[in-house]
Amino acid sequence: MEIYIFTLVILLIFSIIEIRFDLTEMQHRGMSIFVYCFLVFQVGFRWQTGTDWDSYLNNFTGTTSYTDVLNYVIIGFEIGYGIFVYLIRLFTTDYTVFLVLHAVIYYFLVLKSTNFLSPYPFLSTLIFYVSTMGILGSNRQLIAMAICFYSLQFIINEKKPWKFFILVSIAFLFHTTALLFLVYYFLNRDFDKRIIVLALLVAILIGKSSLPNFLFLNFSDFLGETSANKAQMYVGRELSKTALSITGLIRRLFFFFLFLISYDKMTLKFPTYKLLFNGFTLGIMIYFMFSSTFVILVGRGGYYFSVMECFLLASLLLLFDSRRDRAYVMIALFVYSYFIFFQSISEYPRLFLPYKGIYINSSFIRRF
Repeated sequence: MEIYIFTLVILLIFSIIEIRFDLTEMQHRGMSIFVYCFLVFQVGFRWQTGTDWDSYLNNFTGTTSYTDVLNYVIIGFEIGYGIFVYLIRLFTTDYTVFLVLHAVIYYFLVLKSTNFLSPYPFLSTLIFYVSTMGILGSNRQLIAMAICFYSLQFIINEKKPWKFFILVSIAFLFHTTALLFLVYYFLNRDFDKRIIVLALLVAILIGKSSLPNFLFLNFSDFLGETSANKAQMYVGRELSKTALSITGLIRRLFFFFLFLISYDKMTLKFPTYKLLFNGFTLGIMIYFMFSSTFVILVGRGGYYFSVMECFLLASLLLLFDSRRDRAYVMIALFVYSYFIFFQSISEYPRLFLPYKGIYINSSFIRRF
């Protein structure tokens, strides 16, 4: 637990410095490099820590030829991830080297994206870190998410939008759920608040019907046999206690109305806010529509939308003119992040606590 606490404290200190002082570009870049290296070290040198450890380790050790890549595609591993693993396996059999390279790419894309998705990148990184801890180890989706976040700059700047589609297509080759991210192309605009609330109510009604089941099964058939088989596997399952928690639902709705009330002021101060808000709102609609029928769309697919909370919360500090007031709000968000960390890992806490790496707690025996 110590390394997680240390990470939170480091990000807290850097967030305070970022909010209270006018940093030069060199100072901010130096702090960013430190955070980047520290996160890469923590995630890259972990061992038996995180979800799906055995399946990804076996995939790495079992990929010795391109035929193996194709065999893993048959059982559900995407071709892009398979090629990525195969290319690294050409040079090393050490899984730690793979994890480090994976972390290098993942956090490079995430931290680059945070710089244009948030007015306070360190604070957003803090909230992002705790919010996504529960899927640490989901190698394919983490890379897909990072690529998708990076692609948003081509929507925000409205320059070369074709790059957005190319990057999302690449992300799709790592995790099929990335296809959902294409909807962001239509979200960088203002929508009538009444329509947004009405759409939320319609989503609730749809979720109570049999329509979600029908729509997804037909949609997965369109994607191909592999996606159809995955759909059959996940449809009808119940969501985990984490995804269905009343506390989590209340939190989502509370933030939705908070972000909605702040919308007009925030879009003037930070125009990217509208894209973030619309993405977050769509995530809530997905939750209401599919929480009782399709677990992966709410759990894994929903991350592409719910994670926008990390950037929205940080942007709200712009509503406070005093830097001291911003610091107080930021500390409140730190306390919030501490509890979100435990909620994020609550489904499988034994996979994360204690942290085990090749240099830290290396003798600890993890019971899977």
